[in-house]
Amino acid sequence: MVHPDLELLDANPEWGLLLAAYHQKITTESLEWSPRLTEVAGLAAEQLSAIHGKLIALGLLKFEIGSRALGVHYQLTTLGRQGLIPPAERQMTPEWMLEAEPAA
Repeated sequence: MVHPDLELLDANPEWGLLLAAYHQKITTESLEWSPRLTEVAGLAAEQLSAIHGKLIALGLLKFEIGSRALGVHYQLTTLGRQGLIPPAERQMTPEWMLEAEPAA
């Protein structure tokens, strides 16, 4: 069974570029939340805002509003992390078995 939101992600590979860029930044810099990315290889700057909105609406990316100086920060959700796995290798776990998202 494929999650419908992951099917949308798979159908729009450019969305995965932004998701992967956040994952890379968070893991390589050992961050819990990432500041907003304003440049992603393979994406035009004017696409980023719309893609952020799509990923948030699909529950693949979540955000936290920081201070005025720090701005908005982003983090992949459990579903977003599953979206980074190639479709043929995904093993969808029923929602009731997923680990609860940590409280923000």
